Amino acid sequence: MSAPGPLRLRAAAVAIRGGQVLVVLRERDGRRYAVLPGGGVEQGETPQGACLRELREETGLDGAVVGLLPVGLDRAAPAVYLHVEAGPGVPAMATDAPERTGASPTNRYRPAWVPIGEVEAIGLVPPLAVDAVRMAVSAGRSPEEAPAPTVRRPR
Repeated sequence: MSAPGPLRLRAAAVAIRGGQVLVVLRERDGRRYAVLPGGGVEQGETPQGACLRELREETGLDGAVVGLLPVGLDRAAPAVYLHVEAGPGVPAMATDAPERTGASPTNRYRPAWVPIGEVEAIGLVPPLAVDAVRMAVSAGRSPEEAPAPTVRRPR
C-alpha cells in the first residue's frame, strides 16, 4: 500500500449578488447538494488565480477577488475561501470545463444563483462553505444595512 500524496489546496469563490449566492448544484449517484465554484490550486498558481479560473470554468463568469474570508481550515480538505465580485451574465458551465466533459446522467453540474436564505436547504457543502457565505454577506453590508449596535445603558 502506498502512502497518500500531499493534500492539494483548493480555492473557492464566494460571490454574492442581490441577496443570492453563486453555487454549482450537483447531483451525483442520486445525492443532491451544492458547492461553491472552486477547485485545486495548480502548481505555480496563486489561490486567487485558481479561484478566478475555476469561477470562469464552472460558471462562465469572470470576477475580481474582493478579499480573503477568514474561515477555519479543514485539515482533511484544505481550502481558501475568497470573496469575489462576479461579472454580469447568466451562469453557464464553460464548454471546455472538466465538469462538463465528465457529466453523465448520474453526475450532473449546474451553476445557479440561489437565495442566501436557501443555502442550508440546498445542502451546501462542506460546512465551512456555509460559514464563508455568512462572512461574505456580513462583509458586503454597507454601514446603512448593518444592524445597529446594541448599547447597554447603566441602571
